Amino acid sequence: MQANKLLNFFYKKKIRFFSGVPDSCTGPLANTLLGLKNNKFSHLIAPNEGTAVSLGVGHYLSTKQIPCIYMQNSGLGNATDPLTNLCHKTVYEIPLILLIGWRGKPGLHDEPQHVTQGKTLCSTLKSYGIRYYDANKLTLKKFSNVIDETKKKNQITAILIDKNYFGKVEIKNNLKSKKIYRSVAIQSLLNNLRIDHKIISSTGFNSREILFQDKNNHKKSFYLVGAMGHTLAVSLGALNNTSKTVVCVDGDGSFYMHLGSFSLLKKEHNLIYYFLDNSSHESVGDVKLNYRIKDIKKFSKSVGFKKYIKVTNLDGLNILLKGLKKIDLPIFIHILTGIEHNIKLPRPSEAWLKKIKKDFLKK
Repeated sequence: MQANKLLNFFYKKKIRFFSGVPDSCTGPLANTLLGLKNNKFSHLIAPNEGTAVSLGVGHYLSTKQIPCIYMQNSGLGNATDPLTNLCHKTVYEIPLILLIGWRGKPGLHDEPQHVTQGKTLCSTLKSYGIRYYDANKLTLKKFSNVIDETKKKNQITAILIDKNYFGKVEIKNNLKSKKIYRSVAIQSLLNNLRIDHKIISSTGFNSREILFQDKNNHKKSFYLVGAMGHTLAVSLGALNNTSKTVVCVDGDGSFYMHLGSFSLLKKEHNLIYYFLDNSSHESVGDVKLNYRIKDIKKFSKSVGFKKYIKVTNLDGLNILLKGLKKIDLPIFIHILTGIEHNIKLPRPSEAWLKKIKKDFLKK
């Protein structure tokens, strides 16, 4: 299915509001919406899936039109509260069309962190009382009937999209950006980091890049291969039980997803928050973020960081990392990075994940 074709179908069915968190399954749809030069649709990329559902609720309450909310099945947990305690037929009966990226779909090879949710997605939706359909088994005519039923019964309906459903959407990116590339920023971190510092890195390319550059795990790294948005919380939890310094390597999508974690920062935390900001969900198809905090420096100060430093060139980054002292911590290092495509980045196997945990605990 081409994303444009599906959007034209939605428009005819009067579904014209979209919100969600893009993943590799629904990324082509999000990028197509972002690339439209007309205002036929309203589209908001949300910091997390629960927010996307809530935005859809607000749209329905103001227009009586069904919203379409997209997410990966790994983000269904974020959306559970508004789906079951707000939209459900036992509460307000707010109709929704959910497009859920089905990672770990039985019969399709996927990464270990997606296997459990892939197997249990259908039973989870069934337990919530949410009707679901495999998109590959829906013709547009049947899809039309599904939407009509959703309207008639004021129900939530999930359409499950696997990673082969949408055709690719070409995105033009300036790969000759003057910004620091992710690989260079991480190389600088690994080269200048003291041996007693621990690294906890976010899901996606950040963890894969560190894994690629530090294959022997000399830098005591723990990689979040899933759990987007929880990198800081894991880092802060680790800091409650150690006097060592923790480096939280985070991306912009993860940063925005659960901002409440920053309220737990303490002035005695030996934390280096290493924020790689390319304003996109790069690992799922370079989907650009259309939300932001206007002044991140003020934000960082408001939650308790002693220092905020914005970095735009490699020399400045190297000097900063070499000169860091404990008296500077906690520090927020904001690095503007460019889009970078590296097909060589590894993905850890299940056995490898167990070894990474054991090595991190030993050290």
